[in-house]
Amino acid sequence: MTSMVVGSNLLVDLVRGPRPAEWASLREAAEGRLEGRDLPTTKDEAWKYTDLKALSARAFSPAPRATVDISAYLLPEMVGTRQVFVNGHHAPHASCASAVPAGVRFLPLSTASEACHALGTVKNGEVPELFEDLNSARFEDGAVILVPKNLKVTLPLHLLFLTRADAPVAVFPRVLVVLEPGAELELVEEHHGEGTYLSCPVVEVRIGEGAILRHERVQRESPEAFHLGTLKAEVGRHGQYHSRTLSFGARFSRQHPWVRLAEGAEGTLDGLALLDGQQVADTHSFMHHAEPNAVSHQLHKCIVDGKARAIFNGQVRVAPGAQGTDAKQQSRNLLLSETARVDTKPQLEIYADDVKCSHGAAVGQLDPEELFYLESRGLNADDARNLLTYGFAADVLQRVPVASVRRSLRQLVMARTQAASLGVLA
Repeated sequence: MTSMVVGSNLLVDLVRGPRPAEWASLREAAEGRLEGRDLPTTKDEAWKYTDLKALSARAFSPAPRATVDISAYLLPEMVGTRQVFVNGHHAPHASCASAVPAGVRFLPLSTASEACHALGTVKNGEVPELFEDLNSARFEDGAVILVPKNLKVTLPLHLLFLTRADAPVAVFPRVLVVLEPGAELELVEEHHGEGTYLSCPVVEVRIGEGAILRHERVQRESPEAFHLGTLKAEVGRHGQYHSRTLSFGARFSRQHPWVRLAEGAEGTLDGLALLDGQQVADTHSFMHHAEPNAVSHQLHKCIVDGKARAIFNGQVRVAPGAQGTDAKQQSRNLLLSETARVDTKPQLEIYADDVKCSHGAAVGQLDPEELFYLESRGLNADDARNLLTYGFAADVLQRVPVASVRRSLRQLVMARTQAASLGVLA
C-alpha cells in the first residue's frame, strides 16, 4: 500500500483498497473520472471561497484496523440498534443489532452483497464531485439499511464512524439507505475522531412512496481532520426526508447534500455549524423540485468566532412542470469576532410559474439592545453574550427528535458558549 500527496494528478492512487467483484463497475467508473483530475481551487466557482492548500500539502495512508472503547459514544435509545466502524472497518465487537426489528436489514456493506448493485444509482444528473468519486474508488466498508414495505421502525438506528490516527490516514465510509413504500425510520449518523486524517463519507438514500426518514448527521471530527461529505437522496411520491447536519469539529469540513423530490414529497435540510479558531465549514446544498406539489424547508445557521470561516451556498431548483412547489430557504449567521467571516449565497432557479418560493440570508453580530436588556436584568456582559449565542442555536437543536442526542448537542453548545454557567437547562 502506498500513500500519495492528495494534490497530485495521481489522486486515484491515494489509497489502495480491496476491490470486491460486486463493486467493480462502480469503482472502475469512478477511477476513470478521477484519472488526471486534481483538487479544485478557488478558481472553480463551487470552491471560490474554499482554499484546499492545507489538504493538498498532506499525504494520507490507508487507515489500519483498530479497537477502541466506545462507551463514551453509546446512546441509551440505541443500545441494540448500532453499527460501529473504526478507521473505515466494521467493528463487530462494538456493534449490536439485537433490537433491530425482524425484516430490517442493518448490516455492514461488506456482508450485504444483495445491496451492492444499488450503490451509485442515486444520481444528481451531473458528474459526481471529486470526493464522491474518491469514495467510490476507495471505500472498503460501510452500512446498508433496508426497511421493508409499511414497516415503521420505532427505535432509532445508530451509525457510529470513529477514526483513530497516529499518522495521517484516509477513511471512506459508505452508507446505503433504502426505505420501501410506507416505511418509517429515524437514523443517527455520527463521525468522531482523534488525530490528523481525511474522512470522505458518501450516503445514498432512496425513499419509497409515502415513506418517512428522519436523519440526524453529527460531525464532531478531530480539530486536525478534514471532512468532505456527500449526501444524495431521492424521495418518492408523497415521501418525506428530514435531515439535520450539525458540524462542530474538523479543521476543514464540507457538506454537499443533494435531494430530489418527486410529486407531493417533502424535504428538510437544516444545518448548524459552530466554529472557532481557524476552522472552516462549507455547505453546498441542492434541493431539486423535480415534480409538482413538493414542499421543502431549509434553515442553516452558523456561529463563527475567532478567525473561523463559514460558507453556505444553497440552491433550490424548480424544474419545468413542477407547479405547486413550496420552497423556503433561510441562512442565518452570527459573527462573534471581528476576524470571523461568513460567505452566504442562497439561490433560486425557477422554471415553473405557479410556485411559492422564498429565500433570505443575514449575517450579523449580537443585538446590542438584547445585550443591554439582559445586562439591565443583572447579567454581566460575558454571560449575556453567552446566553444569546446559545439561544441562536437552540431552535435548531430542539428539533432533534432523539432525546439523548439532543441533550448531548445542547451540552456541547453550552460548553462552547459557556452558557452552562448560567444554569441553562439541557
